Amino acid sequence: MISRSNVSRDGHMIVQDAPRPRDEHHTVKTTKSAQQAKPPPLPRKVLTLQELVEVIDMETQLNDGIALHKKDDIKQALVDFDGNMDVLQRYAKFDPTRNYTRNLISTDNTSYALMLLCWNRGKYSPIHDHPSDGCWVRHIQGTLNEVRYWNNGETLVETSNIVITSGVSYMDDSLGLHKIGNPSQDVDAITLHLYSPPYEKCRLWLDPCDATKSSTAVANFYSEYGERTQG
Repeated sequence: MISRSNVSRDGHMIVQDAPRPRDEHHTVKTTKSAQQAKPPPLPRKVLTLQELVEVIDMETQLNDGIALHKKDDIKQALVDFDGNMDVLQRYAKFDPTRNYTRNLISTDNTSYALMLLCWNRGKYSPIHDHPSDGCWVRHIQGTLNEVRYWNNGETLVETSNIVITSGVSYMDDSLGLHKIGNPSQDVDAITLHLYSPPYEKCRLWLDPCDATKSSTAVANFYSEYGERTQG
C-alpha cells in the first residue's frame, strides 16, 4: 500500500493512507452479487388427493403409526392438499336426516383412516373424545365451529370456541374433548379428517353440566370409497 507523510505544526509525523482508486465496475459487481445472494423461495408443492394418501400411507407404514416427530409432516401434507372438489365429490354425501355423515376415503385398517365429513346447516356433533393418537381436521368448504372442553370430573368446562374458515387443526385427548359443527344456516360445510390409528367406538357427552354421564357410540361410515354402506 502506498502512503504519504505530512508533518504537523507541532513536529509530529502524520501518516495517511493514500485513497484507493475507485473501481466502479468492482462496486457494481459486488452490489449485484449481494442482491443475488438470496434467491426467491421455491413455490410449495400442491398435493392431489392421491399424493396426499401416498404421503399418509408412507409416514404411517414407516413409523408404525404417526410418531410424535412426524406430526408436523402430516400436517404440512394436509396444508398442501389442493382440496379439489371435482375429485372429492364422489365422497361428499349428505343426508338431511343426519347432523353429518362420515365418508371413508382411505384406510389401512391399522394405522390410519382418512375420511370426508359432510355437515348439514346448523348441525353439530355431540361432545366426544378421541380414542386414537391424533386427529387432524382440514377445512374444505363452508364454515366450521369447534368448541373444546376440559373434563374436571364434575362438569365439562369450555376452554375455547373458534370459527374455522381455512387451514388445518389438530386434536387428541391430551387437549380435552370437543364438538364440531356447521354454524351456518345458509351453506353446507365439508371437512377432511385423518385419524391415527382408526377407531370404531368413542365416548359421547350430551350434557356438559354433568361429566359423569357419558355413552359409547359406534363410529360407522355413511359411505366407503364412494359407495353407500348398508348402515
